[in-house]
Amino acid sequence: MKTVFISGMLPSGHYSHYITNGISSQEDVNLLVYADKRPENLKIKNCGIVKNVWSKSPKYIIEILKEIKKDKPDIIHLQHELNMYGGALTASLFPILLLILRIFRFKIVVTVHAAVFKRQIDKKFIQLFHQDSFFIVPLTLKLFFHYIYKSISFFSDDIFFHTNLTKEVLTKDYGVYSNKIEVIPIAIPQKEIDNSQKEKYLFYFGYMVRRKGLGYALEGFKRFIKNNPESEFKLVLAGGVIKGQKKAFEEIKEMIVKNNLKERVIIKGFIEETEQDDLYRKAHAVIIPAEISMGSSGPLFHSVSYGKCVICSKVGHFLEDVIDGKTGVLIENNKWEDAFQFVVDNPEKVSYIESNVEKKARIRTPNITARKYIEIYKKNIL
Repeated sequence: MKTVFISGMLPSGHYSHYITNGISSQEDVNLLVYADKRPENLKIKNCGIVKNVWSKSPKYIIEILKEIKKDKPDIIHLQHELNMYGGALTASLFPILLLILRIFRFKIVVTVHAAVFKRQIDKKFIQLFHQDSFFIVPLTLKLFFHYIYKSISFFSDDIFFHTNLTKEVLTKDYGVYSNKIEVIPIAIPQKEIDNSQKEKYLFYFGYMVRRKGLGYALEGFKRFIKNNPESEFKLVLAGGVIKGQKKAFEEIKEMIVKNNLKERVIIKGFIEETEQDDLYRKAHAVIIPAEISMGSSGPLFHSVSYGKCVICSKVGHFLEDVIDGKTGVLIENNKWEDAFQFVVDNPEKVSYIESNVEKKARIRTPNITARKYIEIYKKNIL
């Protein structure tokens, strides 16, 4: 079965990187991955045949169609994230790509990674992602999302979601056809788990952007240090900055200085995979604050792959993905100091969570998830 998988593949740890590894390991699949035109993609191994096909511009449709015409796949699996193919213009063209593929009678499945209830789309929501704009207002954004999701529903043979909450959002608010939906929990990459050499720091890995809610964690950490001035614990932040949102990173650095945390908070910036592995394994716990949750968190399941106790904001998809006190810690955004105190004071409870997280990782392997995908591929091409 010749399968084309269309997605970005970097940075390391990207969901598509390890799910294509699972799909390519199946005996009855000939996997071609259409990635964006970054030279580093061609160094990726054991993920099928990776081709640098498309650029983050409106011409990505033509680039993808030309390659599909040559390869003639049995089924095409597209990943949908709003910024994957570029900005707002390229996102608005995604349904056009699906329409053309349908005209040429290709079988199409789409994984939708993120969605938000219409009631959550307000001025504050927009400010989390963009600077103020005359054109981007709640009404236009709601209409835009409706156009995108309804079109995906209309043109796809099947749609994959990672959570039941995504299903609820898209069927209730955007009219997505429920008979096309398959809820398949996100796969968890498999790492060697070792929590025996932990050091006294809490670790954040992700983009330095407003919607991540790092301000809540920093405020909580300030209060935790005030209550525990002799504590040796530090906060380590690692991850890149999104183009157009550099101001958000500056705001984070200013907050660290304002709260007298310069000696307590270490900013690593972008890190390579070897350093990332080391920082995860030695962390006492991992933090994932969030202002809003639009889908299953990649950083959450990346952390789970290392068998870590993860503290998450008590919002959105985290409520489905984390069982409080069993597979992680959920915390209100105004109470982060309580979460820090809990994981520092209760190492035995942290160990209990870690053991449950490891079990979770071992039953959600990319191979297991890939087999579920392939069953649906076959159903559609028969």
